[in-house]
Amino acid sequence: MNLAWPQRGKSVFGCVLVALLSLLAPLQAKEPKADAAKQLAVTFLPAGGVYRTNVLVKLSSAGDAPIRFTLDGSDPHAASPLYSAPLLVTNTMLVRAGVFPKAAPPSATVAAVYTLLDDELASFSSNIPLIIVNSFGTNIIHERKIEGAMQIADGGRDRTKLTGATDFSGRCLINLRGRASLRYPKSSFTVKWIDGEGDPAPASVFGMPADADWVLYAPYPDKTLIRDVVAYEMHAAMGHWAPRTRLVEVFVNPTGTKLSRQHYAGVYVFEERVKRGKDRVDIAKLKPDDDREPRITGGYIFKKDHIDTAGFAMGGEGTVSTYQNTRAGYPTGPGGFPADPQGFQPAAKVTRSNSSSSSSRRASRIITNHFGYAFTVSPEAAGGTAFRDDYETSIKEEESFKTTRTNEFFFVEPEPDEITAAQKSWLKVHLNQVEAALYGDDFRDPATGWRAFLDADSFIDYHLITEATKNVDGFRFSVFFSKDRGGKIKADPIWDWNLSFGNANGKQGWMPEYWLWPQLDNKECTWYRRLFDDPDFGQRYVDRWARLRTNVFATAKILARIDELTALLQESQQRNFEKWPILGRPINPNYFVGTSYEQEIGFLKTFIQTRLDWMEKQFPPVPALGEAAGGNLRLAAPTGEIYFTLDGTDPRATGGAVAAGARLFTTSLTRPAGAKVKARTKQDERWSGPLVSVP
Repeated sequence: MNLAWPQRGKSVFGCVLVALLSLLAPLQAKEPKADAAKQLAVTFLPAGGVYRTNVLVKLSSAGDAPIRFTLDGSDPHAASPLYSAPLLVTNTMLVRAGVFPKAAPPSATVAAVYTLLDDELASFSSNIPLIIVNSFGTNIIHERKIEGAMQIADGGRDRTKLTGATDFSGRCLINLRGRASLRYPKSSFTVKWIDGEGDPAPASVFGMPADADWVLYAPYPDKTLIRDVVAYEMHAAMGHWAPRTRLVEVFVNPTGTKLSRQHYAGVYVFEERVKRGKDRVDIAKLKPDDDREPRITGGYIFKKDHIDTAGFAMGGEGTVSTYQNTRAGYPTGPGGFPADPQGFQPAAKVTRSNSSSSSSRRASRIITNHFGYAFTVSPEAAGGTAFRDDYETSIKEEESFKTTRTNEFFFVEPEPDEITAAQKSWLKVHLNQVEAALYGDDFRDPATGWRAFLDADSFIDYHLITEATKNVDGFRFSVFFSKDRGGKIKADPIWDWNLSFGNANGKQGWMPEYWLWPQLDNKECTWYRRLFDDPDFGQRYVDRWARLRTNVFATAKILARIDELTALLQESQQRNFEKWPILGRPINPNYFVGTSYEQEIGFLKTFIQTRLDWMEKQFPPVPALGEAAGGNLRLAAPTGEIYFTLDGTDPRATGGAVAAGARLFTTSLTRPAGAKVKARTKQDERWSGPLVSVP
């Protein structure tokens, strides 16, 4: 069906007022209602859509009121052409129209998009949905949004045909998105659907919750086309909101002419954007007058990202080159991380020269975009003398801020041009309080330490999804945090996962072995080293890993999903790589370069299996429960000692010692009726995830 553009009706207050006036003065002639004309709507026949031949479009309105229209995308006005005869559409066109009564204000503007096909596309169809993007003669650029239109068709169980019915057809604001990806010829887009008046027009497609803001992501160096999709689905299965996705084929027509095969753009991922909303990041909406606690405490979305947003990371297409992290002292040792120390590489020893390199100049660059605001919280409580100096600076309209210990954070929600000075400063004060508590002597105190500020489970899940997929951008870039009103800071949602699952020639991203995080400093890997200094946080991490390995991180489950997606793309991936003949060619940052789609998928699957198997070996093994002679129970583990309880309590005490009621397993045990067995393997000072067995 075509999108029905929302019409602006009279308000409830207006209805009540009119009713009261009619009761008080029934004989009085009614004044023309100021919004009466807005009840009128222009009807397009046939409706906007995709057509094989020229279209004769008839416009009509209630009572045959005068209609004025435009064909160049501009707003209809009193001097626009007056509709008098059907319009002949011979090329792709946007028709905008409104009712202009003589005795009333104009109606709301409505619009219809007509895409005409070249003969060579008359029979085009796909087993996945199709999307057409039109920009009517204007190039789509990165720096600003331009007006365009989008049409979406989903054949469901049947094949999707360009000439079939459209599920969505409407105007949009669109621009190129990305940073390093801007160097690729296959472009990604940020899209906002708008109505005839230019206001956001939420709509639902593919069964996703209605919204106006979307992304058309273009997998290019990810030649499997599915790395983002797989990661988002994994994180959603872990219990978090993650962008919903749909694999689609896209046509992009910037010319305003008939749609032809030259406009085919390949396989894309249609996905939700990271934004606040009931069906996305579900946090409270901050209003401009929310300037005091508790309302000012949320909700916020902020992120870590590239500071130099104008530059590009690594090179473009060309020969693959790999590089190691050669900073002195990195990678680091395990510290408090609860994994086998043998799984860590020795720190790099680097001989530093006195030459002035571009990297050293970047490292010494001073970031000065601080801001301050008068608060009841003392500067000392907010982070000490360094932060007190920031109070003396004037508030600015920055997009980012810097805390006392970490790299910069960027405002996301409210947006930089909407968040108030008080809200900016409250968030910065709060994050300095977080860091003061986290790095303080009593950081493990449940009331005053890090637990009072950070949501442990979300931070653990972000770390696990990043390491399990070895996303080399993880921890550093496109790292989102959210904070609801009165709530703790969460490390979610995840975003931008194309440099994962081995698709990277830097940070050892091509290697399924070794941890990613030891290569990063504390500004890149925010807060985690200190969190792992708390052994109970570390144990919670191990327990979560053990639980995820039985479901979301089960190798067979992930590989089966990849097989499903691969089968779905068997047809469309061929057209994609005919358009972009990059199979067998190194596209930075590729490490592996397969000569076929099947080889790319094979590398992905092998990486996942090897990576998860390697991670499994880094933690003490969870005990296995079996039967011994005489019907007794037997606990077994290949290494370490096994401690257990029969009342369901944890054999590990808070802090890491053996719990007072725990017993060391020797040969076998008799299970009393109703007993709840809980056991762990203890290897040196590290504990496994729990085995839990109830009657």
